[in-house]
Amino acid sequence: MEHSRPALDADREATRVRAVSAFRGLRRPVDDPKIARLLHLAVRLFDARQAELLLIDHDGLTGLACLGPASRHSPAFERLAGLIVTGGKPLIEDEGPAQASTRPNGSDGHGRLAAAPLIDPAGHVVGMLRVEGLNLARAVDPLDLDALADLAATAMASLLKAAGHERRRDQSRNLESERLALAIGAASLGEFEWDIAGDRFRISPRMAKIAGVPEGEIPSEGGMALFAFVHPEDRESTNASVADQLEKRGRYEVECRRVPDADGRTHWTRAAGVMVHDEAGSPSRLIGVVQDITGRRLQDEQRESLLAELDHRIKNLLAVVQSVAAQSARKSSSLDAFLKTFAARLKSMSSAHDLLSAARWRGATLARIAAAELGGLAPTQTRWDGPELFLTPRAASALSLTLHELAVNAVKYGSLSVENGKVEVVWRRSASGGFSLEWLETGGPPASPPTRRGFGATLIEDVVGRELGGTASMDYRRSGLCALIQAAADALAEGPPPEPAPSATPERIVETLIAADETIRPGAIAGLKVLIVEDSLLLALELEAGLEDAGVEVVGCAAELGEALSMLGLTFDVAVLDADLNGQSVAPVAEMLRREGRPFVFATGYADKAAPMGFDAPIVRKPYNVHQIARAIADVTGRS
Repeated sequence: MEHSRPALDADREATRVRAVSAFRGLRRPVDDPKIARLLHLAVRLFDARQAELLLIDHDGLTGLACLGPASRHSPAFERLAGLIVTGGKPLIEDEGPAQASTRPNGSDGHGRLAAAPLIDPAGHVVGMLRVEGLNLARAVDPLDLDALADLAATAMASLLKAAGHERRRDQSRNLESERLALAIGAASLGEFEWDIAGDRFRISPRMAKIAGVPEGEIPSEGGMALFAFVHPEDRESTNASVADQLEKRGRYEVECRRVPDADGRTHWTRAAGVMVHDEAGSPSRLIGVVQDITGRRLQDEQRESLLAELDHRIKNLLAVVQSVAAQSARKSSSLDAFLKTFAARLKSMSSAHDLLSAARWRGATLARIAAAELGGLAPTQTRWDGPELFLTPRAASALSLTLHELAVNAVKYGSLSVENGKVEVVWRRSASGGFSLEWLETGGPPASPPTRRGFGATLIEDVVGRELGGTASMDYRRSGLCALIQAAADALAEGPPPEPAPSATPERIVETLIAADETIRPGAIAGLKVLIVEDSLLLALELEAGLEDAGVEVVGCAAELGEALSMLGLTFDVAVLDADLNGQSVAPVAEMLRREGRPFVFATGYADKAAPMGFDAPIVRKPYNVHQIARAIADVTGRS
């Protein structure tokens, strides 16, 4: 249309065309009753045949709304549009002979035309309000043109509002599309669509990468094409599941293996889809997504394996505890002696468990095992030394129990039963690839062979033989017991992983290795009122009975956090708190007690992170005995 329009400055025209682009997205016709009324007024104003709103674009005229019979856009319209853009004012134009000669044979002429510019807020002429077929017998008043300009301005306001609404809707639509794309990308999903009528699959690049399916459009083969990429062993069951779910729910969700890749590796895919129906209710297309879940499947398998291993270890541990209990009872002279011995042995097993947990059950160094068994026993009377050796979990547990039995014997009968006695533990690698450990006692009473073989000696020999694959020998000298332990190469791990730097044991952790009942003055806690917060019923019952035997009044036992908080209104002198209550931290209870200035003790199965942060309270580690709890209670109440 540029050839029929007066020449405009190129830059100005480019700017004007950009202004027109803001209205190109409007739906046609513009669905606005106000626009319809404006067109009606324009027709009535000039007693005309038709009125129309038009955009004046770089390549022609675009109708937005029309009242009356639609007209073919003729050169007269083009010329009128050029005049409107150039002048920017309303005008009246008669169709001359030249324009009439270009009309198709038999068509009606436009006759007299009137138009007013549609001017945007920046002053650009983006279109016109055109009135066609004016009554030639009626003179046009200049005020009529002003009125047409007013109608055009009002129409412009409505178009601006409609364009803004469309723009916001497009922006919202684009935003939703971007959000969907981000979600699909973040979830590593690939999309596909099945055009049922066209029998074609449309495969996105993401799905092609995930599932190894060709990208773009492929024949759907009645919806069966994608099943060729499913593992042959899963193909039939997957197909049946998809068909059944679509029939019942109109959507499906399946997990299946894909055809193995070139390296023979198996990958897992999760697929989900929904059927879309046409207006007649017939299936028209299916849209769906796929996701690679190989990593999740591997994690599930590892989790199942870990659970099976945990179940195995727990059963083995229970069997070991059962055996230790039976053997301790068989060799004990009294119930009290059995309880002391059995509790100490469980404590040794627990210490080994803590070391293994710290290394995520990969094993433990021999030095840390020795430190755990001897460090808190008699620090000034014990010494251990040797190269860094990393033991397997099985060997670490066995050696821990062995050193515990030797330590108990030294405290009861050997060099640690006197102030000047010493125990030295030295180990070295052996030529066979294992290690040898020597336990040497000096400065104590002369050692002599026992008159009867106790469980401790039997345990040491059996543990070393079966669990360490070696031998144990005892030499009872006048200077003290000397024990030599030889372990096979299988007891050592190939290479020790880096261990965290050992942290100092908190001063307020209450450890009781042996003779625990002698560490507290008899009757020290009698008369105190105690609140017990413990989620294990058996532990709570045992603790309650033991404390009551010591003269304590137990005012209540709480197993849940809410129950514990409700019991804080009771009158008591001290509380014993399990750090974890069925997965909930006991910290809220501890905080309330701290604010009220009431003392409390933590009892927990956690190792070095027993107490909630910020609480200065004694920590008793499980497995504990009542004497440890009593000692901690005595400490915090000033009765020790």
